[in-house]
Amino acid sequence: MAWLIGFAVIGFMLAPIMWILPSRRQSQQAAVRAAARAHGLSVKVVAMPKSRRERVRREEDVFGVCYTRSVHNKKPLPTWKCWLLDIPEGEDDLEPCSPEILMLITECRNLLPNDATMLEFTPIGLHVYWRERQADEKVVADIALCLNTIIEKGRLEIAPR
Repeated sequence: MAWLIGFAVIGFMLAPIMWILPSRRQSQQAAVRAAARAHGLSVKVVAMPKSRRERVRREEDVFGVCYTRSVHNKKPLPTWKCWLLDIPEGEDDLEPCSPEILMLITECRNLLPNDATMLEFTPIGLHVYWRERQADEKVVADIALCLNTIIEKGRLEIAPR
């Protein structure tokens, strides 16, 4: 009987410690996000962008991540957003990008994960929104390559002098 009570006490002492330890998925997310930071991307958990229809219907927020490649411009360039999903015409009230940028996005689309939903360019940088499903370090390297290619070939970054 004393052994049973001893095991119960030890179990009650270890239970909170086990609860604090990260799960396998959380550990994988941390490794993927660290790899993104190593590639020069910043990572932020955000509510995923919604189409006009989703906003009008007040659909529930879905959370994902936004990877951002910062740009350094003395003069701000026009902002734009580009859906990577098929959105019915009239459902997107977004600022369109130039045809040259759209062509670059089409060329680089195969580097982005299937669950990427939108590319957005702001004065802060180029952002990609995605759900981080089946994420690994190769996917992150491909995302970084895609964002860098769009920024360099699209001349979205004017080097400070």
